[in-house]
Amino acid sequence: MKRMMLAGATLWMGMTLASSWAQLQPDAPWPSFGKDYRNSRSTTLGAPTNGSIRWTYNAGSRTLGSPIVAADGTIYFGATGGVYAVRPNGSLRWRWNAGYSAATTTPAIDANGVVYALVNPSDAILVALNGSTGALLWSLYLGGTNVQAAPAIGPDGRIYVTNGEAPGGYLYCVNPDGTLAWRLYLGFEANSIPCFGEDGTIYVGSERHLNAVNPNGAFRWRFSVFYPVRGSVGTWGSRVFFGAFDGGFRAVNLSGVQLWMALLGAFMESGMALTDSRIYFTSDNRELRAYSHTGALQWRHNGNYRASTPAVGSDGIVYAVGNLGGTVYAVNPANGLVRWTAGISTANWYASPAIGGDGTVYVLNGDGRLYAFGPLGGFLWAGGDVDGWNGDYTDKTAVVQFYQDGELKYEMIAPVHHDGTVELHDTPVGVHDVKVRIHNSLFGRAPSVPLEVDQPASVQVRLLNGDVNGDNIVDDADLLHILMYYGDHAPDFDLNGDEVVDDADLLIVLFNFGAVGE
Repeated sequence: MKRMMLAGATLWMGMTLASSWAQLQPDAPWPSFGKDYRNSRSTTLGAPTNGSIRWTYNAGSRTLGSPIVAADGTIYFGATGGVYAVRPNGSLRWRWNAGYSAATTTPAIDANGVVYALVNPSDAILVALNGSTGALLWSLYLGGTNVQAAPAIGPDGRIYVTNGEAPGGYLYCVNPDGTLAWRLYLGFEANSIPCFGEDGTIYVGSERHLNAVNPNGAFRWRFSVFYPVRGSVGTWGSRVFFGAFDGGFRAVNLSGVQLWMALLGAFMESGMALTDSRIYFTSDNRELRAYSHTGALQWRHNGNYRASTPAVGSDGIVYAVGNLGGTVYAVNPANGLVRWTAGISTANWYASPAIGGDGTVYVLNGDGRLYAFGPLGGFLWAGGDVDGWNGDYTDKTAVVQFYQDGELKYEMIAPVHHDGTVELHDTPVGVHDVKVRIHNSLFGRAPSVPLEVDQPASVQVRLLNGDVNGDNIVDDADLLHILMYYGDHAPDFDLNGDEVVDDADLLIVLFNFGAVGE
């Protein structure tokens, strides 16, 4: 046994704790880097997103890692300052730090709520933490250098993890009580996140191979690549997928026979996201690519990607971090067109999104700032008092816009109730400036409106009238419309509610002439 000092307490490696065997936390929306045993990184949970920031939490310490999401919504991640647990509202739950960095890892959580993380990447240690309190349960020395992997929990409840470069290069299998079940030497380097076949086979990359390993720690077969296989390996049905530093992305069958290979023209060190018909991945050629399971290229998007592993939302939208780690892209799965983008400031080349149970997309930037991009799940009552309007609002239309930092994030068009109110479901969440326009009014603004899934919000704004053509200014064009339809029954151009364009409407335009909406 090896003895170590962590946080001033003496811990004996190999000690047996009273811990039952547990698999991935079953109700967690994203319990590990790969999300499930096959590393699919795709979910059927939650609502779509629009790129609005729900909140941010700043750990103030560097990271190359990615978050996970537990069943209770807690988000866990590693950084140079240790392992962090953040509540679903963006507040810190706890931080564990014994003087070791966890900047290159992504944790995993099991069915007992135990969080596993790699710390001290220059001489790695696997730690097990109480997910509720952050208390250290046990630690196991792994060694190795330049460790950039993450623990994976197998369907047998054991923890599988690689330990980087020499003197590493091993795949470790660790029991949930912290005792070593076995370890297997893979080569000079092993920085890969394993996936698991339905028969329990472990698939993991290494310096020159894709390795298929039996649950007892013996090789089943090895597929030679001659260049490092990093990132997460994925499996779906009878195929295993992986990329390598030789610029190839491959599919092999469960016997290790190559089915197809896509030439990328650049090395690949990320993993992939898998659905029942598509494979999504990035590489150093700066592209996000989509392939069928049989190897047919569907589309590619050049977003200056580097090593981000994509995630797929419930609506099929593909999330990945491009612009050399500084921008989140939401990409249409059908054609590769960008749905929305959002900057995350300090770059994290390896930033890989995780998706919560309500659809919130979580991303870590290079400075340890956790971004939560909220789902379209809010509720808003919006009302407007239009100057000069004396009629009923029935059959009129409102335009409601949602802004953050001066950027339009979302727009909704809805019918207006008779009293001038609008009921909006599935709004963005997060704090927004809300702008409202009813019928022919200018836009009015309600600043800093907090919108949340479980907290209905309301706004009421006073609206100047007379913007007939909808350009948010009362000017010659609006006056011309009033003059053209003067004396006509023209509800679309009416400004006071009597459905006739007459002197009252002309006076409203003249009185508000030159006014600009907010």
